[in-house]
Amino acid sequence: MKKCILLILPLIIIFSFGFSRSNTELDLRRSFLIYSEGDSEISSLLEYNIKTKMVQQGKYKVMTRDDIFLKNISDILGKVDNSVLDVDFLVYLKILESFPSKEIMNDQVWWEYNIIVKCEVIKVSTGESFYSQLFSSQGTSYVGRNQSDIEAYFYARRNAINNLTTYVVKALNNLFRLKANILRIEDNYLFIDGGRNIGIHKGMMFEFVNSTEINGKPYDEFGGKLITDEVWEAESKLKILEKPRSFDYKNENVYVIENPFLSSVRNVFNLYYLNESLQRNGFGFEIGIDNYEHLYIGTDFQFLFDNNFFSLDIDFNLGYLNYLAEMDSNILLGASIGLKSVNTKEGNSYGYFKLTPKIGYSHYINKSVGLTCRFGYNILLPKEHEIDLGNNIVIDLGISLRF
Repeated sequence: MKKCILLILPLIIIFSFGFSRSNTELDLRRSFLIYSEGDSEISSLLEYNIKTKMVQQGKYKVMTRDDIFLKNISDILGKVDNSVLDVDFLVYLKILESFPSKEIMNDQVWWEYNIIVKCEVIKVSTGESFYSQLFSSQGTSYVGRNQSDIEAYFYARRNAINNLTTYVVKALNNLFRLKANILRIEDNYLFIDGGRNIGIHKGMMFEFVNSTEINGKPYDEFGGKLITDEVWEAESKLKILEKPRSFDYKNENVYVIENPFLSSVRNVFNLYYLNESLQRNGFGFEIGIDNYEHLYIGTDFQFLFDNNFFSLDIDFNLGYLNYLAEMDSNILLGASIGLKSVNTKEGNSYGYFKLTPKIGYSHYINKSVGLTCRFGYNILLPKEHEIDLGNNIVIDLGISLRF
């Protein structure tokens, strides 16, 4: 029995070592060392905040000086050695200025804290600095009954550091976008050759890139919008939210690239002429979102004019969108609830609760601009006011902008 255990144990160790090694080799995420110099207290907090935020994203492997017990980096700047820094990139932050100021105005007292930092990104393998940028950040905190002067000072400094962290991480995300090739396309989904191994996570936004040549020079076209639906170790499934208009995404030269500035919803702004009960004319505007999953939510403001009164309506809209022709057109089925405020020439004011079932149609001439038409039926309560508007038909015609 002991001989069997002695024979099996080395095999288990070898297998475990090989398995762990293969897992390590699959982790192809970029690695960073965050190093800050200047004000020691700000440097420590800044390094910690940037590392925490980048690790939470899951895109990168991140270290600070505390992880490798590095005290001084000035000796190796410009001649970075892989044996010293086992990372891909060095993010070097030099705090140029940090200064607080106390402001007093109209019985209000607050602290402002300003930080100016130079951010430099260095490729470790070559020592090449390929990104350099100045960032200026400000934090504010008020002195009050529940916050002392010294607390306001420290909160202002922390807010400045948090804002600076956001600027740096945003710049790194834009600088190091993830790229992947398309493996296959199934209906409204496509599969790519990258997953957790390169830092992709669910909800990450991508766009298509078409690599072409114009007059013998390489040229990249960007278009469309995709969202990560499922992620595996070395593969991901993306849902196509918008298809590119200027090229065929099924072309063999097309790949996908991360775009952290894309949104998983589409914003809509409508400006329209309004007619109520075929008697009162006016105008309105609406701000809404389309989540690409048939759900529409919006808020609109309507201004109506009559010979004897003026009314202002504020409504909350909820609807179902039926997409037509590759989302260039849609039919809206929904309803709005809101309040109607009526002001007469005599100076009297009346309020109504309003419920409006509605149907609408929108057609977009291009990606952003379209025409819209909607019909609804206003149900107004109560009916006991001196001005009885009654239930009535409402029609609006206008321009729709989406982005």
